[in-house]
Amino acid sequence: MTESRQITSDFDIDVETLRERFAEGMQCCLENHAQQDTSDDISPAALDDSMQHLFTILEKIHSQDDHAGELLKQEMDELPNYCIGLLDELSDKAKTLGCDESSITFEQLSIPLALLFAKLNLDMTEVELVANAISNTANHSQDLQRLAELTDVIDVLANMCSAEIKADLDKSNPGRPWRVLNMNQAIIATRSLDPKRMESVFEQLMFHLPEDAPGFFAESIQQMDIIYYPAHVREVMQNYYQLINQPTLH
Repeated sequence: MTESRQITSDFDIDVETLRERFAEGMQCCLENHAQQDTSDDISPAALDDSMQHLFTILEKIHSQDDHAGELLKQEMDELPNYCIGLLDELSDKAKTLGCDESSITFEQLSIPLALLFAKLNLDMTEVELVANAISNTANHSQDLQRLAELTDVIDVLANMCSAEIKADLDKSNPGRPWRVLNMNQAIIATRSLDPKRMESVFEQLMFHLPEDAPGFFAESIQQMDIIYYPAHVREVMQNYYQLINQPTLH
């Protein structure tokens, strides 16, 4: 895996800001739950308490001295999966309570949380929610800089994936996290219209998903003929299409 780029965007936010955005999403859930006659096993308030506890742990790691922080980190291997799992549960809970915007908020918060965990050098196995958040963000954005940043975010997330995910041994599921991440990164990099990012991502795609790369480039060439892309983007795509689908004859 190539070295992750430094993310300097609104995806990279501090714990205090994360807590504030989370609280905004929780408001609807708590209010709607109080007005409904429910017998849920786990209430939004209980999930809120769990998330607040996690925020407190993260704040301690960033506020204490390096030695104390290292001691805490030794006990935090499961924190990313647990935290992302809570957000996933809250996103589903918000939908059932009629809080669609809150559901989106919880999903989107998985991106900056993943970046924060990456700074702590923690691995993740539960990456589906973050991958969905990245995909949904890209699908609702035409901003080239934002798309470029999302490409870099996927770099960071891919580096965080556990060894089991990276090994990608079971290729029977086309929706498996490793394939989704790499394919989405290639699509988003193309939409960013950034030749350097495209080339870097395409190299990774051929290495990580050699079975899928030929189909991706072939389909992308067809899309280039349907959707207008600048000449420099078409040239990069054509070069990689020829590289992988038309090898040099000897």
